[in-house]
Formats: sequence, C-alpha cells, structure tokens
Amino acid sequence: MVDVAALRGVKTRLGRSPRVLDVACGTGILLKQLIERAPDVEAHGVDASADMLAQAQAALDGQPNVHLEQTVVKAGETAGLPFPPGSFDLITCTNVLQEIAQPVAVLAGLRRLLAPEGQLVLEDYARREPPFPWAAFAWLTRRVDPAYVRAYTLPEAQSLCVQAGLRILCQKAFKVDWLWHGWVLRAVCRDELSH
Repeated sequence: MVDVAALRGVKTRLGRSPRVLDVACGTGILLKQLIERAPDVEAHGVDASADMLAQAQAALDGQPNVHLEQTVVKAGETAGLPFPPGSFDLITCTNVLQEIAQPVAVLAGLRRLLAPEGQLVLEDYARREPPFPWAAFAWLTRRVDPAYVRAYTLPEAQSLCVQAGLRILCQKAFKVDWLWHGWVLRAVCRDELSH
C-alpha cells in the first residue's frame, strides 16, 4: 500500500531525501523493508517500548539515516511527537490505532506532520461482524493487552480519517487467517487533492 514511486520522486521534485516516520515501529521490520525499496530515505521510528526499539536498532544496524526514539503517540498538535509540522513524506502506523484512546485527535496530529503531498498509511486488525463473538473476543483481548481500546472496521477507520482532515486514496480489507482480519488504507491531507 506504500507508494514507493512517490517516495523516490521526492528527491527529483524537492531536491532532498524522502523522510519517513513509522509510528509504533516495533522491531523495525517495516522501516527495514522501506529502506530496501527506497535506499535514500531518511527514516524515523518511534515506539513506546524500549525493548522494541532495542530490537529495531539491532535490525537496522549499519543504516546511516535511521533515527529511533522512545515516545508515546497521543492527542496533540503533532500527535505528541517531537517533530515539527510538515516533516514527513510518508507516515506509517501499523497495528496501533486499536490502542489509541483519541483516534481522531491523533490522526489529525499525524496529518499535521505530513509534508505537502505526503501520505499516511494505516493498517490494523479489523473488528469482526456478527456472527463472530467480537464482544467476548474484545473482553479477552483487554485482559491480555491492557493497552487495547477497540478495533475498527474499515468503514469506521475511513470515517476517523475523514474526521481528522484526511482524504482516502485507496483502501483494502483482507483476511490474515480464519481468526484475524485486517484493513489497510492510504490517505493524504484533504486539501492536497485540490491543488
């Protein structure tokens, strides 16, 4: 779902390396894949877990343009992150929306971090519809993962993005296996497409 061609075009269009932020970067796997596909990116990863960042540091060892920082994404002007508005050409956010108490405010903060023509890619587990016993599943998930707030269907995630001032470019629902379903979407600032 990441538009690698758009990332590669930043250097030609703006004369600088594309800047990427992976929110809740975990072990750094996604950043590593992005660097393999677009080697000149300036990559930033943030995560609340020191352990995850240590694993990301090991996975990204030897990559000169990688910056990792321990911080928590939250509601705020720039989603509580230590970057100025307009910093990133691509922001990825994988499997974290379900743990955000104020998703519209956080998404609006991430939107402010996007550079002109920048894109936000969100991916997460999807809430299942009946007859799947989602209420019981969510109860159990909260016992295992205290950070869990709620999962969203793809239409709900699209609505959150629109409320945050984003315009959806493309989206896809998918099955991981018999139990887990997911969705992914790519968005830009609502006013970007009017230029």
